[in-house]
Amino acid sequence: MKYRMIAVDLDGTLLTDDKRISRGNSEALRRANDAGIHIVISTGRAWPGVREFAGQLGISAPVITSNGAMIIDANSGEILLKRDLEEEDARVIAAEGRKRLTSQIVWSNKRLFGLPVDERLADYSRRFGKIPAKPLPPLSDVLRDGISKFLWYDEPERIDRFQREMRELLPPSVTVCKSLPEFLEFFHGEVSKARGLARVAEYFGVSMDEVIAVGDADNDLPMLTEAGLAVAMGNATESVKSVADFVTETNENDGVAHVIARFLSQNA
Repeated sequence: MKYRMIAVDLDGTLLTDDKRISRGNSEALRRANDAGIHIVISTGRAWPGVREFAGQLGISAPVITSNGAMIIDANSGEILLKRDLEEEDARVIAAEGRKRLTSQIVWSNKRLFGLPVDERLADYSRRFGKIPAKPLPPLSDVLRDGISKFLWYDEPERIDRFQREMRELLPPSVTVCKSLPEFLEFFHGEVSKARGLARVAEYFGVSMDEVIAVGDADNDLPMLTEAGLAVAMGNATESVKSVADFVTETNENDGVAHVIARFLSQNA
């Protein structure tokens, strides 16, 4: 199979633990791009936390953000596609988060809000938001612009419990999944990295059989199961490794570059 596109997650995949793109990964992706391979970032991050990495790589392809809830033009920052949570679902998530006294992160139209304003919100903003976080106003005000995702930030053992509880409580119109052990994410049930990737592949006239997808966490599972070649990072969760066609090196050891060398060397 001659692959024509590679979709890479950011945290735990393309990025090292200190949130940078290694020289090895950067050079490999640039070689692949020069050889005509479409490079697509597919991440749970919102656009403000993705922009600098897209710029570093010189990516011109649409970027899949917020687990597919938004697809962004990498050059202009224009929203090409978005799918927000249903209003009633968003209200339930906010209310249940307050009951559980957990830290809630809210993304609305590239804006970052938090409830409450605490150290976890500040930490999230530093690590992933790249923009100042604001206190969450009345939810009805935010819902006018739409909410692309909620994220609960808490201790991993509490997040595991919350995930079980919320999957039982919420309807199929909401997807509930972890992106990191301390993060539980909520987004529209028809949103996924797989759907976002299918839209971008269609844009370029590429079949999903010609796509390599690389990821490490449970929110990567949809795109891994739909791609022609599913690659798990060496540091991936066991559920991700179980669906993978190939397990590469870790994010600390240029895992993405190893994928390019092994499967795209005829191109790059």
